Amino acid sequence: MLRYWGEIPISSSQTNRSSFDLLPREFRLVEVHDPPLHQPSANKPKPPTMLDIPSEPCSLTIHTIQLIQHNRRLRNLIATAQAQSQQQMEGVKTEESEPLPSCPGSPPLPDDLLPLDCKNPNAPFQIRHSDPESDFYRGKGEPVTELSWHSCRQLLYQAVATILAHAGFECANESVLETLTDVAHEYCLKFTKLLRFAVDREARLGQTPFPDVMEQVFHEVGIGSVLSLQKFWQHRIKDYHSYMLQVRSPCENWVKMCNPGVFSCIPHLP
Repeated sequence: MLRYWGEIPISSSQTNRSSFDLLPREFRLVEVHDPPLHQPSANKPKPPTMLDIPSEPCSLTIHTIQLIQHNRRLRNLIATAQAQSQQQMEGVKTEESEPLPSCPGSPPLPDDLLPLDCKNPNAPFQIRHSDPESDFYRGKGEPVTELSWHSCRQLLYQAVATILAHAGFECANESVLETLTDVAHEYCLKFTKLLRFAVDREARLGQTPFPDVMEQVFHEVGIGSVLSLQKFWQHRIKDYHSYMLQVRSPCENWVKMCNPGVFSCIPHLP
């Protein structure tokens, strides 16, 4: 048998095996592990939910939340009254039910707490530019208050809970609030890092392709221009508050159910 130089001799004990014989007889499933969940709050002590610093929530948003809760209570009362009347019409004998309560009053409009541009809900939102000659514009004045991680976490936690209440949610698990707060935390970090890069780039090049660095970062994160933020405030916050003020159908149904004869005398407000 012809042999080549450097060829490894085959031992007599080793039998010829094909490539198929080298494959495992039973294929085992590869264990796939999910990536670990990244939670910024998991590596730090959990701060208390009660704020240790003064908070100034938007009174317009708070009043909208109160209107949502008020309409929800009205619908629950109306559903209860309709169920009782339906049982009476069908002849079902029920225990003596309590008399229907009076129509709850609508939450008052906090005129003294609303900003000047929000007292008239129909007025369009206007952007107020800073005075270039002011100390604030020049970077002078009192130093900026530095907040601790716990204070920032508390403010962000409260903001997330306010957004959920404004969207119509009645309650939420604490774990859900913590996770959404982490998502908002990461988004704010991304926004501030891009803003830092944009400011450094403008300082190095002396110019920016956008009107200012804030507009540039808005486009980079997908918000759009400052006008997009203005439209969101106008339609999603102010117009939604105006809509909640004009929603009178639950209250009208309640008055019609309790006082059918008086309902025709009540003027319909637009």
